[in-house]
Amino acid sequence: MKNRPIVYATTLLLIAFAGEGHAGTNDGYSGVNLNVRSGPSVRFQAVGRLMAGSSLTIHGCLARYTWCDVSASGVRGWASGAHVQFVHEARRVYVPAYAAQAEISVVTFNLSSYWRDYYRDYGFYGEADRWNDHRWEDDGNPPGWRDNWDDDHVDPRK
Repeated sequence: MKNRPIVYATTLLLIAFAGEGHAGTNDGYSGVNLNVRSGPSVRFQAVGRLMAGSSLTIHGCLARYTWCDVSASGVRGWASGAHVQFVHEARRVYVPAYAAQAEISVVTFNLSSYWRDYYRDYGFYGEADRWNDHRWEDDGNPPGWRDNWDDDHVDPRK
């Protein structure tokens, strides 16, 4: 019976972690009317459209937070990080400006597994082989992107 407190504490920890059903995700919002795409480029098929202010879930973003893996209204896909907002320090901010401070997950994109997981029933799924050779990383910055996201930071001394 000496081990009972250890078992009890371990059980409480497991319950606490199991209750975090959305670990690694963040609540967010569409900052504009926003296309959700089947990959991180404007060249990928749009799979949905969110109205400005719509709630969404941020599953993670590519490095530099250019594109984010999001879901809303039963649709999963990629949106320009420049148009995705989340609440940080009691105000809505754009992902590229504050994602690092809020520890939004950095993720990668693998077309084969992503499309298999989310688009198997879509008509364009049969085009996966053609898209596997596409170098989406070379498509440039997403809509709304700018290089001065640090300008959004509020100086607490003011």
